[in-house]
Amino acid sequence: MTIRPLTAADIPFGLRLSAQNNWNQVEADWKRQLALEPTGGFVAEHDGLPIGTACACVFDDVAWISLVLVDRDHRRQGVGTALMRHVLDYVDGRGAVSVRLDATSLGLPVYEKLGFVGDFSLARYEGLARSPNVGLGTIAPITMADLPAIFTLDASVTHTRREKLLRRLFDGDSAMPRKYEWAGRLMGYSFARPGANAWHIGPIQGTPDAGRALLLNAAQRFAGRRIYVDIPTDNGVAISVVDSLGLAPQRTFLRMTRGPQVRENLAMFFAAFGPEKG
Repeated sequence: MTIRPLTAADIPFGLRLSAQNNWNQVEADWKRQLALEPTGGFVAEHDGLPIGTACACVFDDVAWISLVLVDRDHRRQGVGTALMRHVLDYVDGRGAVSVRLDATSLGLPVYEKLGFVGDFSLARYEGLARSPNVGLGTIAPITMADLPAIFTLDASVTHTRREKLLRRLFDGDSAMPRKYEWAGRLMGYSFARPGANAWHIGPIQGTPDAGRALLLNAAQRFAGRRIYVDIPTDNGVAISVVDSLGLAPQRTFLRMTRGPQVRENLAMFFAAFGPEKG
């Protein structure tokens, strides 16, 4: 087995792996990974054929590991572990202090052996969005002028500087980004993007009132379409909203860290971007 850099020519292979696992990635997700971290993606090969992937995105001193996928015919042969060790060497070389990921049950044993420790759980809720019959407050489209305040709010919730991700979402990778304001001050924001199986709602960050309103607003805007929302199970307000919308839990993730723990403000963390970037 050899490991080489991921390129745009590997995207069809990555999409095949995503489909094998019933994951929600589309071509834009793999392109986003390459755009955000051009040297941070890797492919494992056996006899010259690709058999697995692993990627990383570095946000200053915090790195995110994602898209760790192994072809079903080559699992339980050490491919995932080899890819993880390779990508960890990469983020260590980039100066990352805390390395993070959202683990499925399949990958959990591998990550634990590599020194990752659980932080908190998230639940993916899914279902057909329906329009709530409620007042939604002051919600408006995000503009370029809002970005500095969104960067500051996001960093205060995630304790990670994700400007390059949020800017890319604003520049075209998101559908109808929204903000919630009170007395002229930004109190929350939301993004959404299309997926292979459903629209993914998130990230959503904000005060309890803002987060609740933005979740309901997303349900209203995507009424009649299937949606996914990844919510920290400790955010009771967010859980109550998705329950009221009739969404059902599909799967869980365990957010894990190798190195110093990064403590999100879960009271303001209403929906994750997804396992790819936290």
